Amino acid sequence: MKSILEKEAGLEGKGNQLRINWANIPIKELAGIIGKHLNNHGIEVVLVGGSCVSIYSNNKYVSKDLDYVTYEPIKKIKPVLESIGFNQRIGRHFEHKKCPYYLEFLSAPVAIGEQYPINKFNKIRTKMGIVQLLTPSDCVKDRLAAYFHWNDMQSLEQAVLVAGNNKINIKDIEKWSANEGNKEKFKIFYQKYRETPHLK
Repeated sequence: MKSILEKEAGLEGKGNQLRINWANIPIKELAGIIGKHLNNHGIEVVLVGGSCVSIYSNNKYVSKDLDYVTYEPIKKIKPVLESIGFNQRIGRHFEHKKCPYYLEFLSAPVAIGEQYPINKFNKIRTKMGIVQLLTPSDCVKDRLAAYFHWNDMQSLEQAVLVAGNNKINIKDIEKWSANEGNKEKFKIFYQKYRETPHLK
């Protein structure tokens, strides 16, 4: 008979131990497991940051951390994650001894620059569960925010990567960029975006 955890993940196992190859699990599937497991315990999370870039670029960019935004306190999250082998290390940081990815929990609300709170998210179905995450357009904004404010060129390249592989609202991104006071840097992004082969 399957345990509750096994039913959540749709996997076979013994007792409460999921039969998952944690060392080689794809980041999208891991996000599905974490999201569904937390949601089944009344904890809503939104995936943000570099892991969204990984998912939207089909791992052309590789992130080693999954950043989640939530209204729930860590004391509620901790025992739920411990039940699948993720233990708290420092502050809001969790690691699994066999998994190369780590989890970080950020305080709500979801915000990108001066745009907050953000309440519209994307949902991607995986074989492990549903991932609630930033929309492709908001993922681009999130990466551009780092480029705008810290001149992070890697974040600019990530924004172009996501934009070239997904349907985005370029007019909305342009308007947001203007509100952030970065019309000129948006032009640099837009030129790179135009030069990038787009997903057919």
